Amino acid sequence: MEPFIKPFHYNFIRGQVDLLTHQLTTVHDADVLEAVIYSAAQKIFDLLPVLTAEQEELLMHIRTAQAESDLIQYLEQLRPYVQPFPPISESQLRELFKKTKKLRIPPLQSIDFLKTTYVSWNDTGNKKKFLVYRLDGEWVGIESTYLPTIQKGICTICHQYSDVTLVSARTRQSADHYRAVGNYMCIDSDHCNEQVTDPSSLEKLLAKMK
Repeated sequence: MEPFIKPFHYNFIRGQVDLLTHQLTTVHDADVLEAVIYSAAQKIFDLLPVLTAEQEELLMHIRTAQAESDLIQYLEQLRPYVQPFPPISESQLRELFKKTKKLRIPPLQSIDFLKTTYVSWNDTGNKKKFLVYRLDGEWVGIESTYLPTIQKGICTICHQYSDVTLVSARTRQSADHYRAVGNYMCIDSDHCNEQVTDPSSLEKLLAKMK
């Protein structure tokens, strides 16, 4: 069976597993517990509505969980079927930011693409943040600046309470007019990637910025 679960799908499923793990230790009514497990399974299937019989069978294993160890095993069973971030080379990244002088790209081998919904890195010396994503079949690269001030808040991309900073990028409104678009985002993009469960906010953001 080919990988069919995107990293943000896996994050969502892991979130449901975390909720079930808590319920297994606090809920002692069998009927209530069965309803909670059914609800979690339904949310997962709503997330992935088009499945083969084999894929459906794999995801259905969550319905048989009786203990925390079963849920841990369930996540391990799913891991081989996570699709990594689409392959991208250093030369492709440089082409996306060809107007950027002295572009510093992190070693691609240091990125865990199985946990990556979008590629991003910080140039701390110049207070710049770079974002790369495959949007509508095309690579989109955004160069932005960020404030050195870090605060607790809700990230625009992952919607989680985290360490965020104000990130701004210029967007072109007309041939000779630009405006800055600012949003609070996680300063740590690796941590953000581990929390993304839906890329729609990221896609809307990139559509405005590109």
